[in-house]
Amino acid sequence: MKVTILKRISFEELEQLLRQVPLKGRDSSGNQIFPYATARISSKSFYADEVNPSTFYLLKSGLERQRELRSSLMDQYGIDTLCLDGALHFRVEGEDILEHEREKMLIPPIIEFTPRFIVYQPQSGEIDYSEIVVKAYIPLINDGAHRAFLAKELGIPFNVAFISQSSEEYSFYAHANSWGNVRVVDEVPARKEDKKLYRLPDCYAVYRDFGILGCGDPRKAGAKS
Repeated sequence: MKVTILKRISFEELEQLLRQVPLKGRDSSGNQIFPYATARISSKSFYADEVNPSTFYLLKSGLERQRELRSSLMDQYGIDTLCLDGALHFRVEGEDILEHEREKMLIPPIIEFTPRFIVYQPQSGEIDYSEIVVKAYIPLINDGAHRAFLAKELGIPFNVAFISQSSEEYSFYAHANSWGNVRVVDEVPARKEDKKLYRLPDCYAVYRDFGILGCGDPRKAGAKS
């Protein structure tokens, strides 16, 4: 794979682009909703075990493509896709790459704090506080799960765009699960229950549409990350 970098985008520029990411759904008046418009967005580093996947599957082809892209960028430019401090607008050349996939933008994985209400479940010998419900903020992998998985395989931290204090009215569309629930598969699972723990019946109404940033094909269920 030959990679040509067309533009390097600073994290400050990326932050402003992320604030323009809309939801798939619209409000009751038909207006676009921008969940990150007033959020806190920062560059952070995490180990994979410090964050939660929000998917039950990863595509083998997606992992292979991310490995190849990382290797090519490191060889050609000394850039590690697991350590991005901004975004890259680039073009790739290769026999197996479709024309519409050749030019795109690579952003750091997105980790988003999402609020959930937690009930204490006592273990053996612990005091029972199961009647108390607390609000917790869980760091979810919103986008970039394939790269997070690569970092987990390598046992190294990876850089992310970390989003907190976003609109709770439009919380992330899926619940957290553990890495032990994640399978590497050849194709996107056919059954919805094999993809994610969806939070709402109309889950894609609160889907973040990163496709406007040029991160590959228009975002939809099963898009690679």
